[in-house]
Amino acid sequence: MRAFALAIVSVWALAAEAEPVDDLLEVLGSDALIEVIRDELLDYGEEVGEAMLSDGGGAAWSDILERLYDTELMQARLRSTMQESFGDTEIAPLIGFYETEQGQRIVQAELDARRYLLTEGAQEEAEAACLEPPERKEALLEFAEVNDILERNVAGTLNSDLAFYHGLVDGGVFEMSEGEVLDEVQGRLPEIRVSLESWLSGYLCASLGSLPEGDLAAYTAFSQTEEGHALNNAIFDGFGALYDDLSYAIGLAVSVQMLGEDL
Repeated sequence: MRAFALAIVSVWALAAEAEPVDDLLEVLGSDALIEVIRDELLDYGEEVGEAMLSDGGGAAWSDILERLYDTELMQARLRSTMQESFGDTEIAPLIGFYETEQGQRIVQAELDARRYLLTEGAQEEAEAACLEPPERKEALLEFAEVNDILERNVAGTLNSDLAFYHGLVDGGVFEMSEGEVLDEVQGRLPEIRVSLESWLSGYLCASLGSLPEGDLAAYTAFSQTEEGHALNNAIFDGFGALYDDLSYAIGLAVSVQMLGEDL
């Protein structure tokens, strides 16, 4: 497992000196969000083990997942990529928006929704709860369109799937050309889109659907500003890089485990 351990370490840089992006991540509640995402990824990792390893990989696989999804390394990867994405963008207006009571209500609502959606049946309940009134549904759709949420999540999922297959191939368990990998991943596009449409609908309903009307309108208007666009780009860039790295690492880890089982 030494090669796998080195692969995990090599994809992340250590945290640098404090910068404005650190203050932004603090008001965005990124520490708590990373914890929730870790829980999501642990569930996903167990599903991968059940699907691809004998007896789900057992205790050894659970140990690998615990080490792989290290919150400090995840936070460092998110931070470094967001910092790069912002470039010369002024971050102070972003901090100013999110540190208000309204901004913190939005942050907490989004965090609570991620936690809520980890429970069985939560997605369907959330969607059903915000079908009415029609004006609220239209407002949520506007927010999603302004931030290009569906298309960017579809693209991010495709990239993560590609990274997973690259890990499997580099680990030696599969022999596939790049063209074959692309065909395999692109063949799942319709399934990915349907799944994401459902999850995002539940997420938006659970998070923003319960906000006061003025909060959602302000959030949408903020998203349309230059700084709001920059933040949206930085968030997708940051989490995209994080998920790509983790997807590659788990693919590599599965490959190593599968080869070990064959010895």
